[in-house]
Amino acid sequence: MITVVWFRQDLRVHDQPLLHRAAALGAPVVPLYVLPAHWTVPGPEGEDRLGAPKSAFLEECLADLSLSLEALGLALVTVVASPVTLLDDWHQREPLQVVTAEADAPEEAQAIASLRARGLTVHEVGSRTLLAATALPWQGTFPATFSRFRRQVERHSGPFVDRPEGTPPALGSALAPPVPAGTKGVAPVLAQRRAGWQRCDKDYFSLPGGEQSARQWLQRYLFDARHIAHYKQTRNQLIGEGYSSRLSAALAWGCLSVRQIWHAILEYEQHYGANSHSYWLRFELLWREFFHWSLREHGVQSFCFTGLSDRQAEPPCLDSLAQRRWLAWQSATTGLPFIDANLRELLATGYVSNRGRQVLASFLVQDLGLDWRLGARWFERHLVDHDVASNWGNWAYIAGYGHDARGGRRFSPTREWWRHDPDASYLYYWLPELAGLSRAACLECHFRSVDQYHELAYPAPVISLPDSDRVVS
Repeated sequence: MITVVWFRQDLRVHDQPLLHRAAALGAPVVPLYVLPAHWTVPGPEGEDRLGAPKSAFLEECLADLSLSLEALGLALVTVVASPVTLLDDWHQREPLQVVTAEADAPEEAQAIASLRARGLTVHEVGSRTLLAATALPWQGTFPATFSRFRRQVERHSGPFVDRPEGTPPALGSALAPPVPAGTKGVAPVLAQRRAGWQRCDKDYFSLPGGEQSARQWLQRYLFDARHIAHYKQTRNQLIGEGYSSRLSAALAWGCLSVRQIWHAILEYEQHYGANSHSYWLRFELLWREFFHWSLREHGVQSFCFTGLSDRQAEPPCLDSLAQRRWLAWQSATTGLPFIDANLRELLATGYVSNRGRQVLASFLVQDLGLDWRLGARWFERHLVDHDVASNWGNWAYIAGYGHDARGGRRFSPTREWWRHDPDASYLYYWLPELAGLSRAACLECHFRSVDQYHELAYPAPVISLPDSDRVVS
Protein backbone atom coordinates (compact mmCIF):
# COMPACT_ATOMS: atom_id res chain seq x y z
CA MET A 1 0.00 0.00 0.00
CA ILE A 2 1.27 3.45 -0.93
CA THR A 3 -0.17 6.89 -0.16
CA VAL A 4 -0.61 9.19 -3.14
CA VAL A 5 -0.79 12.86 -2.17
CA TRP A 6 -2.86 14.33 -5.01
CA PHE A 7 -2.06 18.03 -5.25
CA ARG A 8 -4.53 20.30 -7.01
CA GLN A 9 -4.67 23.98 -6.01
CA ASP A 10 -2.45 23.56 -2.92
CA LEU A 11 1.10 23.68 -4.33
CA ARG A 12 3.18 24.17 -1.17
CA VAL A 13 4.88 22.27 1.65
CA HIS A 14 4.55 24.79 4.52
CA ASP A 15 1.22 24.60 6.35
CA GLN A 16 0.36 21.64 4.14
CA PRO A 17 -2.17 19.39 5.91
CA LEU A 18 -2.07 16.90 3.03
CA LEU A 19 1.54 16.03 3.82
CA HIS A 20 0.85 15.88 7.55
CA ARG A 21 -2.04 13.47 6.96
CA ALA A 22 0.08 11.36 4.62
CA ALA A 23 2.86 11.17 7.23
CA ALA A 24 0.37 10.05 9.87
CA LEU A 25 -0.82 7.19 7.66
CA GLY A 26 2.64 5.64 7.77
CA ALA A 27 2.81 4.27 4.22
CA PRO A 28 5.34 5.26 1.50
CA VAL A 29 4.34 8.60 -0.01
CA VAL A 30 4.10 9.60 -3.67
CA PRO A 31 3.28 13.26 -4.43
CA LEU A 32 1.26 13.66 -7.62
CA TYR A 33 0.03 16.58 -9.72
CA VAL A 34 -2.42 15.77 -12.51
CA LEU A 35 -3.16 18.45 -15.08
CA PRO A 36 -6.73 17.50 -16.04
CA ALA A 37 -6.75 16.66 -19.73
CA HIS A 38 -10.04 18.51 -20.26
CA TRP A 39 -8.34 21.78 -19.29
CA THR A 40 -6.55 21.69 -22.66
CA VAL A 41 -9.69 21.51 -24.81
CA PRO A 42 -12.50 24.06 -25.25
CA GLY A 43 -15.38 23.78 -22.81
CA PRO A 44 -19.07 24.68 -23.28
CA GLU A 45 -18.25 28.38 -23.68
CA GLY A 46 -15.61 27.68 -26.34
CA GLU A 47 -12.54 28.35 -24.16
CA ASP A 48 -9.95 26.03 -22.68
CA ARG A 49 -8.42 26.79 -19.27
CA LEU A 50 -4.75 27.40 -20.07
CA GLY A 51 -3.77 30.77 -21.47
CA ALA A 52 -0.07 31.57 -21.84
CA PRO A 53 0.53 33.57 -18.61
CA LYS A 54 -1.47 31.06 -16.57
CA SER A 55 0.51 28.16 -18.06
CA ALA A 56 3.81 29.90 -17.26
CA PHE A 57 2.74 30.61 -13.69
CA LEU A 58 1.63 27.01 -13.11
CA GLU A 59 4.90 25.74 -14.59
CA GLU A 60 6.82 27.88 -12.07
CA CYS A 61 4.62 26.68 -9.21
CA LEU A 62 5.26 23.05 -10.05
CA ALA A 63 9.02 23.55 -10.43
CA ASP A 64 9.15 25.21 -7.02
CA LEU A 65 7.01 22.49 -5.43
CA SER A 66 9.24 19.80 -6.90
CA LEU A 67 12.34 21.35 -5.30
CA SER A 68 10.60 21.69 -1.93
CA LEU A 69 9.46 18.06 -2.01
CA GLU A 70 12.96 16.88 -2.90
CA ALA A 71 14.13 18.37 0.39
CA LEU A 72 11.62 16.05 2.08
CA GLY A 73 12.92 13.04 0.17
CA LEU A 74 10.04 12.96 -2.31
CA ALA A 75 9.83 13.12 -6.10
CA LEU A 76 6.86 14.92 -7.61
CA VAL A 77 5.08 13.06 -10.42
CA THR A 78 3.36 15.35 -12.94
CA VAL A 79 1.16 14.07 -15.76
CA VAL A 80 -1.60 15.25 -18.08
CA ALA A 81 -4.50 12.83 -17.75
CA SER A 82 -7.93 12.17 -16.36
CA PRO A 83 -7.24 12.01 -12.59
CA VAL A 84 -9.84 9.30 -12.06
CA THR A 85 -8.58 7.07 -14.87
CA LEU A 86 -4.96 7.55 -13.88
CA LEU A 87 -5.42 6.79 -10.18
CA ASP A 88 -7.70 3.85 -10.86
CA ASP A 89 -5.13 2.37 -13.25
CA TRP A 90 -2.38 2.71 -10.65
CA HIS A 91 -4.61 1.18 -8.01
CA GLN A 92 -5.15 -1.86 -10.21
CA ARG A 93 -1.36 -2.30 -10.48
CA GLU A 94 -0.56 -1.60 -6.84
CA PRO A 95 -3.03 -0.84 -4.04
CA LEU A 96 -2.96 2.78 -2.99
CA GLN A 97 -4.83 5.31 -0.90
CA VAL A 98 -5.26 8.96 -1.85
CA VAL A 99 -4.86 12.07 0.26
CA THR A 100 -6.24 15.21 -1.34
CA ALA A 101 -7.92 18.50 -0.52
CA GLU A 102 -11.64 18.90 -0.03
CA ALA A 103 -13.35 19.66 -3.32
CA ASP A 104 -13.79 23.30 -4.31
CA ALA A 105 -16.10 22.70 -7.27
CA PRO A 106 -18.60 20.05 -8.44
CA GLU A 107 -16.25 18.48 -10.99
CA GLU A 108 -13.69 17.85 -8.25
CA ALA A 109 -16.33 16.41 -5.94
CA GLN A 110 -17.48 14.15 -8.77
CA ALA A 111 -13.90 12.93 -9.37
CA ILE A 112 -13.45 12.08 -5.69
CA ALA A 113 -16.79 10.28 -5.61
CA SER A 114 -15.82 8.30 -8.73
CA LEU A 115 -12.56 7.18 -7.12
CA ARG A 116 -14.42 5.95 -4.06
CA ALA A 117 -16.94 4.15 -6.27
CA ARG A 118 -14.02 2.29 -7.85
CA GLY A 119 -12.82 1.08 -4.49
CA LEU A 120 -10.10 3.59 -3.67
CA THR A 121 -9.78 5.05 -0.18
CA VAL A 122 -9.71 8.85 -0.42
CA HIS A 123 -8.83 11.00 2.58
CA GLU A 124 -10.19 14.52 2.05
CA VAL A 125 -8.37 17.19 4.04
CA GLY A 126 -9.34 20.83 4.51
CA SER A 127 -6.58 22.98 3.03
CA ARG A 128 -8.27 25.78 1.08
CA THR A 129 -10.41 27.72 3.55
CA LEU A 130 -10.13 29.65 6.79
CA LEU A 131 -13.07 27.82 8.36
CA ALA A 132 -13.14 24.12 9.01
CA ALA A 133 -16.11 22.20 7.63
CA THR A 134 -16.71 20.74 11.09
CA ALA A 135 -16.95 24.13 12.83
CA LEU A 136 -19.00 26.47 10.64
CA PRO A 137 -20.48 29.42 12.57
CA TRP A 138 -23.90 29.41 10.88
CA GLN A 139 -26.71 27.03 11.63
CA GLY A 140 -28.82 25.49 8.90
CA THR A 141 -29.24 27.67 5.81
CA PHE A 142 -26.15 29.25 4.29
CA PRO A 143 -26.18 33.07 4.73
CA ALA A 144 -27.81 34.70 1.71
CA THR A 145 -25.52 37.74 1.71
CA PHE A 146 -21.89 38.44 2.44
CA SER A 147 -22.83 40.88 5.21
CA ARG A 148 -24.70 38.19 7.11
CA PHE A 149 -21.89 35.73 6.53
CA ARG A 150 -19.24 38.19 7.76
CA ARG A 151 -21.18 39.12 10.89
CA GLN A 152 -21.69 35.48 11.84
CA VAL A 153 -18.02 34.68 11.29
CA GLU A 154 -16.76 37.72 13.20
CA ARG A 155 -19.12 37.00 16.12
CA HIS A 156 -17.83 33.44 16.32
CA SER A 157 -16.44 32.90 19.82
CA GLY A 158 -12.71 32.37 20.09
CA PRO A 159 -10.12 32.35 17.28
CA PHE A 160 -11.87 30.79 14.29
CA VAL A 161 -8.72 30.46 12.17
CA ASP A 162 -6.31 27.73 13.25
CA ARG A 163 -2.63 28.60 13.35
CA PRO A 164 -0.57 27.37 10.38
CA GLU A 165 1.30 24.10 10.70
CA GLY A 166 5.03 23.82 10.04
CA THR A 167 6.76 21.79 7.38
CA PRO A 168 6.42 18.02 7.90
CA PRO A 169 9.56 15.98 8.54
CA ALA A 170 11.28 14.05 5.78
CA LEU A 171 8.79 11.55 4.45
CA GLY A 172 11.17 8.97 2.97
CA SER A 173 13.10 8.20 -0.16
CA ALA A 174 11.83 9.20 -3.59
CA LEU A 175 9.30 6.70 -4.85
CA ALA A 176 7.38 6.81 -8.12
CA PRO A 177 4.54 4.52 -9.15
CA PRO A 178 4.39 3.15 -12.68
CA VAL A 179 3.08 5.77 -15.11
CA PRO A 180 0.91 4.31 -17.87
CA ALA A 181 2.59 4.20 -21.27
CA GLY A 182 1.75 7.18 -23.45
CA THR A 183 0.92 9.48 -20.55
CA LYS A 184 2.02 13.04 -21.27
CA GLY A 185 4.15 15.03 -18.89
CA VAL A 186 2.92 18.41 -17.69
CA ALA A 187 6.09 20.40 -18.42
CA PRO A 188 6.10 20.08 -22.23
CA VAL A 189 2.36 20.83 -22.42
CA LEU A 190 2.75 24.02 -20.39
CA ALA A 191 5.89 25.01 -22.30
CA GLN A 192 3.99 24.73 -25.56
CA ARG A 193 1.15 26.81 -24.14
CA ARG A 194 3.43 29.66 -23.11
CA ALA A 195 5.58 29.57 -26.26
CA GLY A 196 6.31 33.11 -27.46
CA TRP A 197 5.06 34.70 -24.22
CA GLN A 198 7.38 36.76 -22.04
CA ARG A 199 6.72 38.29 -18.64
CA CYS A 200 6.41 42.08 -18.75
CA ASP A 201 9.57 43.93 -17.83
CA LYS A 202 8.01 46.06 -15.08
CA ASP A 203 8.80 44.95 -11.53
CA TYR A 204 5.17 44.86 -10.50
CA PHE A 205 4.39 42.41 -13.29
CA SER A 206 7.24 40.09 -12.35
CA LEU A 207 5.87 37.92 -9.60
CA PRO A 208 6.76 34.35 -10.56
CA GLY A 209 4.79 31.36 -9.39
CA GLY A 210 5.76 29.17 -6.49
CA GLU A 211 5.80 29.05 -2.71
CA GLN A 212 9.22 30.66 -2.26
CA SER A 213 8.30 33.71 -4.32
CA ALA A 214 4.95 34.01 -2.54
CA ARG A 215 6.53 33.85 0.92
CA GLN A 216 9.07 36.51 -0.03
CA TRP A 217 6.37 38.80 -1.40
CA LEU A 218 4.20 38.38 1.69
CA GLN A 219 7.16 39.42 3.85
CA ARG A 220 7.88 42.42 1.63
CA TYR A 221 4.26 43.52 1.35
CA LEU A 222 3.48 43.36 5.06
CA PHE A 223 6.75 44.02 6.87
CA ASP A 224 9.56 45.30 4.65
CA ALA A 225 7.73 47.84 2.46
CA ARG A 226 4.60 47.88 4.65
CA HIS A 227 2.36 48.42 1.64
CA ILE A 228 -0.56 47.17 3.70
CA ALA A 229 -0.50 50.51 5.54
CA HIS A 230 -2.36 52.08 2.59
CA TYR A 231 -4.28 49.05 1.28
CA LYS A 232 -7.84 50.34 1.68
CA GLN A 233 -6.90 53.66 0.10
CA THR A 234 -5.00 52.30 -2.90
CA ARG A 235 -6.58 48.92 -3.64
CA ASN A 236 -8.61 50.33 -6.55
CA GLN A 237 -5.60 51.76 -8.34
CA LEU A 238 -4.68 50.29 -11.67
CA ILE A 239 -0.90 50.25 -11.92
CA GLY A 240 2.09 50.10 -9.59
CA GLU A 241 3.92 47.67 -7.29
CA GLY A 242 2.22 47.88 -3.93
CA TYR A 243 -1.21 49.37 -4.56
CA SER A 244 -2.78 45.93 -4.01
CA SER A 245 -1.68 42.86 -2.09
CA ARG A 246 -1.09 40.78 -5.25
CA LEU A 247 -1.52 37.67 -3.09
CA SER A 248 -4.42 36.31 -5.13
CA ALA A 249 -2.34 34.09 -7.44
CA ALA A 250 -0.51 32.52 -4.51
CA LEU A 251 -3.88 31.87 -2.89
CA ALA A 252 -5.44 30.51 -6.07
CA TRP A 253 -2.73 27.88 -6.54
CA GLY A 254 -2.20 27.29 -2.82
CA CYS A 255 1.39 28.53 -2.81
CA LEU A 256 0.31 30.15 0.45
CA SER A 257 -2.55 28.97 2.61
CA VAL A 258 -5.23 31.50 3.44
CA ARG A 259 -4.59 31.00 7.15
CA GLN A 260 -0.89 31.79 6.62
CA ILE A 261 -1.89 35.16 5.22
CA TRP A 262 -4.52 35.71 7.90
CA HIS A 263 -2.09 35.11 10.74
CA ALA A 264 0.62 37.16 9.02
CA ILE A 265 -1.80 40.11 9.02
CA LEU A 266 -2.50 39.53 12.71
CA GLU A 267 1.25 39.54 13.34
CA TYR A 268 1.52 42.84 11.46
CA GLU A 269 -1.25 44.26 13.63
CA GLN A 270 0.56 43.15 16.78
CA HIS A 271 3.70 44.98 15.67
CA TYR A 272 2.24 48.13 14.11
CA GLY A 273 -1.33 48.28 15.37
CA ALA A 274 -4.60 47.31 13.71
CA ASN A 275 -6.30 49.85 11.46
CA SER A 276 -8.82 50.07 8.64
CA HIS A 277 -6.21 49.00 6.07
CA SER A 278 -5.18 45.77 7.78
CA TYR A 279 -8.81 45.00 8.60
CA TRP A 280 -9.82 45.56 4.98
CA LEU A 281 -7.34 42.99 3.72
CA ARG A 282 -8.80 40.44 6.15
CA PHE A 283 -12.23 41.63 4.99
CA GLU A 284 -11.29 40.67 1.43
CA LEU A 285 -10.14 37.25 2.62
CA LEU A 286 -13.60 36.79 4.13
CA TRP A 287 -15.12 37.62 0.72
CA ARG A 288 -13.04 34.79 -0.72
CA GLU A 289 -14.21 32.55 2.10
CA PHE A 290 -17.85 33.46 1.41
CA PHE A 291 -17.60 32.50 -2.24
CA HIS A 292 -15.87 29.21 -1.43
CA TRP A 293 -18.59 28.08 0.98
CA SER A 294 -21.29 29.37 -1.36
CA LEU A 295 -19.95 27.20 -4.18
CA ARG A 296 -19.88 24.18 -1.91
CA GLU A 297 -23.46 24.94 -0.88
CA HIS A 298 -24.95 25.59 -4.32
CA GLY A 299 -22.78 23.41 -6.58
CA VAL A 300 -23.65 23.24 -10.27
CA GLN A 301 -26.32 25.92 -9.85
CA SER A 302 -23.49 28.45 -9.61
CA PHE A 303 -22.57 27.75 -13.24
CA CYS A 304 -26.09 28.01 -14.70
CA PHE A 305 -27.10 31.17 -16.57
CA THR A 306 -29.62 32.24 -13.93
CA GLY A 307 -27.20 31.25 -11.17
CA LEU A 308 -28.55 31.55 -7.63
CA SER A 309 -31.49 33.73 -8.56
CA ASP A 310 -35.11 32.74 -9.04
CA ARG A 311 -35.38 34.89 -12.16
CA GLN A 312 -36.74 33.37 -15.36
CA ALA A 313 -34.36 34.22 -18.20
CA GLU A 314 -32.76 32.70 -21.27
CA PRO A 315 -29.11 33.22 -22.23
CA PRO A 316 -28.64 35.85 -24.96
CA CYS A 317 -28.20 34.40 -28.43
CA LEU A 318 -24.69 34.54 -29.89
CA ASP A 319 -25.88 35.87 -33.26
CA SER A 320 -23.68 37.61 -35.83
CA LEU A 321 -23.75 40.94 -33.99
CA ALA A 322 -22.93 39.29 -30.67
CA GLN A 323 -20.17 37.30 -32.38
CA ARG A 324 -18.55 40.51 -33.65
CA ARG A 325 -18.69 42.00 -30.18
CA TRP A 326 -17.27 38.85 -28.63
CA LEU A 327 -14.40 38.74 -31.13
CA ALA A 328 -13.62 42.39 -30.38
CA TRP A 329 -13.48 41.53 -26.69
CA GLN A 330 -11.20 38.54 -27.29
CA SER A 331 -8.75 40.61 -29.33
CA ALA A 332 -8.91 43.70 -27.06
CA THR A 333 -10.19 45.81 -29.96
CA THR A 334 -13.54 47.03 -28.63
CA GLY A 335 -12.60 50.62 -29.47
CA LEU A 336 -13.24 51.76 -25.89
CA PRO A 337 -9.78 52.64 -24.55
CA PHE A 338 -10.29 51.80 -20.88
CA ILE A 339 -11.83 48.44 -21.76
CA ASP A 340 -9.09 47.58 -24.24
CA ALA A 341 -6.35 48.64 -21.81
CA ASN A 342 -7.65 46.20 -19.19
CA LEU A 343 -8.05 43.43 -21.75
CA ARG A 344 -4.52 43.97 -23.04
CA GLU A 345 -3.16 43.79 -19.51
CA LEU A 346 -5.05 40.53 -18.95
CA LEU A 347 -3.75 38.96 -22.17
CA ALA A 348 -0.17 40.11 -21.56
CA THR A 349 0.19 39.39 -17.85
CA GLY A 350 -2.65 37.12 -16.73
CA TYR A 351 -3.64 39.78 -14.23
CA VAL A 352 -5.96 42.77 -14.05
CA SER A 353 -6.87 44.96 -11.08
CA ASN A 354 -9.93 44.46 -8.92
CA ARG A 355 -11.48 47.63 -10.33
CA GLY A 356 -10.64 46.56 -13.86
CA ARG A 357 -12.34 43.20 -13.37
CA GLN A 358 -15.55 44.83 -12.20
CA VAL A 359 -15.59 47.22 -15.16
CA LEU A 360 -14.84 44.45 -17.67
CA ALA A 361 -17.56 42.21 -16.27
CA SER A 362 -20.08 45.05 -16.27
CA PHE A 363 -19.19 46.02 -19.84
CA LEU A 364 -19.52 42.51 -21.24
CA VAL A 365 -22.87 41.88 -19.55
CA GLN A 366 -24.58 45.26 -19.29
CA ASP A 367 -23.21 47.01 -22.41
CA LEU A 368 -22.29 44.26 -24.89
CA GLY A 369 -25.29 42.15 -23.83
CA LEU A 370 -23.34 38.88 -23.81
CA ASP A 371 -23.75 35.79 -21.66
CA TRP A 372 -21.84 36.40 -18.42
CA ARG A 373 -20.50 32.85 -18.54
CA LEU A 374 -18.46 33.73 -21.65
CA GLY A 375 -16.62 36.31 -19.57
CA ALA A 376 -16.23 34.00 -16.59
CA ARG A 377 -14.68 31.30 -18.78
CA TRP A 378 -12.46 33.92 -20.50
CA PHE A 379 -11.14 34.98 -17.11
CA GLU A 380 -10.68 31.34 -16.15
CA ARG A 381 -8.48 30.81 -19.18
CA HIS A 382 -6.26 33.83 -18.74
CA LEU A 383 -6.09 34.82 -15.05
CA VAL A 384 -3.02 33.51 -13.25
CA ASP A 385 -5.02 33.96 -10.04
CA HIS A 386 -8.17 32.26 -11.24
CA ASP A 387 -10.17 30.97 -8.27
CA VAL A 388 -13.25 29.07 -9.39
CA ALA A 389 -15.44 30.20 -6.49
CA SER A 390 -14.49 33.87 -6.49
CA ASN A 391 -14.41 34.24 -10.27
CA TRP A 392 -17.77 32.67 -11.05
CA GLY A 393 -19.35 34.16 -7.93
CA ASN A 394 -18.30 37.69 -8.84
CA TRP A 395 -19.38 37.37 -12.47
CA ALA A 396 -22.81 36.11 -11.40
CA TYR A 397 -23.07 39.03 -8.98
CA ILE A 398 -22.34 41.60 -11.71
CA ALA A 399 -24.79 39.88 -14.05
CA GLY A 400 -27.56 39.93 -11.44
CA TYR A 401 -27.66 36.17 -10.87
CA GLY A 402 -25.51 35.86 -7.76
CA HIS A 403 -25.81 36.78 -4.10
CA ASP A 404 -27.84 39.95 -3.42
CA ALA A 405 -27.02 41.36 -6.85
CA ARG A 406 -30.02 43.71 -7.01
CA GLY A 407 -30.57 42.98 -10.67
CA GLY A 408 -26.94 43.40 -11.65
CA ARG A 409 -24.35 46.16 -11.48
CA ARG A 410 -23.19 48.55 -14.19
CA PHE A 411 -19.91 50.45 -13.96
CA SER A 412 -19.41 53.31 -16.41
CA PRO A 413 -16.13 52.67 -18.29
CA THR A 414 -15.46 56.39 -18.66
CA ARG A 415 -16.27 57.40 -15.11
CA GLU A 416 -14.24 54.54 -13.66
CA TRP A 417 -11.26 55.39 -15.86
CA TRP A 418 -11.42 59.11 -15.13
CA ARG A 419 -11.55 58.44 -11.40
CA HIS A 420 -8.93 55.72 -11.06
CA ASP A 421 -6.38 56.74 -13.73
CA PRO A 422 -6.06 60.49 -13.04
CA ASP A 423 -2.95 61.04 -15.15
CA ALA A 424 -3.85 58.42 -17.80
CA SER A 425 -0.59 56.57 -17.11
CA TYR A 426 -2.40 53.22 -17.17
CA LEU A 427 -4.12 54.00 -20.45
CA TYR A 428 -0.95 55.26 -22.15
CA TYR A 429 1.02 52.23 -20.95
CA TRP A 430 -1.32 49.69 -22.51
CA LEU A 431 -2.45 51.80 -25.48
CA PRO A 432 0.72 53.56 -26.66
CA GLU A 433 -1.03 54.49 -29.92
CA LEU A 434 -3.04 57.01 -27.88
CA ALA A 435 -0.06 58.47 -26.02
CA GLY A 436 -0.06 61.58 -28.25
CA LEU A 437 -3.60 62.49 -27.22
CA SER A 438 -4.59 64.55 -24.21
CA ARG A 439 -6.58 62.90 -21.45
CA ALA A 440 -9.71 64.75 -22.64
CA ALA A 441 -9.17 63.47 -26.18
CA CYS A 442 -8.75 59.91 -24.85
CA LEU A 443 -12.09 60.34 -23.13
CA GLU A 444 -13.71 61.30 -26.42
CA CYS A 445 -12.25 58.18 -28.04
CA HIS A 446 -14.79 56.23 -26.00
CA PHE A 447 -17.55 57.99 -27.96
CA ARG A 448 -16.05 58.74 -31.37
CA SER A 449 -17.79 57.75 -34.57
CA VAL A 450 -16.14 55.84 -37.40
CA ASP A 451 -14.99 58.97 -39.23
CA GLN A 452 -13.50 60.68 -36.17
CA TYR A 453 -9.82 60.36 -35.31
CA HIS A 454 -9.41 58.48 -38.58
CA GLU A 455 -5.67 59.08 -38.40
CA LEU A 456 -5.40 56.89 -35.29
CA ALA A 457 -4.41 53.25 -35.63
CA TYR A 458 -7.22 52.45 -33.24
CA PRO A 459 -10.69 51.02 -33.95
CA ALA A 460 -14.04 52.73 -33.54
CA PRO A 461 -16.14 51.62 -30.56
CA VAL A 462 -18.17 48.45 -31.12
CA ILE A 463 -21.08 50.09 -29.27
CA SER A 464 -22.23 53.58 -28.36
CA LEU A 465 -22.04 54.40 -24.69
CA PRO A 466 -24.96 56.33 -23.20
CA ASP A 467 -24.59 60.12 -23.08
CA SER A 468 -24.61 59.97 -19.28
CA ASP A 469 -21.17 58.36 -19.47
CA ARG A 470 -19.75 61.63 -20.77
CA VAL A 471 -20.20 63.12 -17.30
CA VAL A 472 -17.02 61.99 -15.59
CA SER A 473 -16.44 64.54 -12.83
